[in-house]
Amino acid sequence: MYGLLIFYRILILLMLVWGTVYLAGEPAYSVHLYLIALYLFVTYFELRGNPFHRGVYHLLIILLLANAGIQFFFLKEPNILSGFVSLFFAFFAWQAVRRFSR
Repeated sequence: MYGLLIFYRILILLMLVWGTVYLAGEPAYSVHLYLIALYLFVTYFELRGNPFHRGVYHLLIILLLANAGIQFFFLKEPNILSGFVSLFFAFFAWQAVRRFSR
C-alpha cells in the first residue's frame, strides 16, 4: 500500500511540473494536466483513508467534464485522447461518490 501512495505522490508531482512546463505554449493542455493532478490528489487522500467531502468530488466531476468538452469541441486542434482521459477520470470520481453514499 505504501508503494502505491509513493507512486501517487510521484505522479502528482510529475503532472504539476509537466503542466507548468506547458503553461506558456499550450495552456489548454496545461489545465488538463493540472486537473489530472487534482484528481490524483483527491484519490491519494481517498486511498489514505481521509476522503474529501462529496462536494469536492462533485466539483472535480464538473471540472473534468468541462475539460473534456473543451478538449473535444472548443480547441482549434482537438485533443481526443485528453478528452477521453478526462471523461474516464470523471467517471471514476462519480463512482467514488456513489461508493460514499452507501
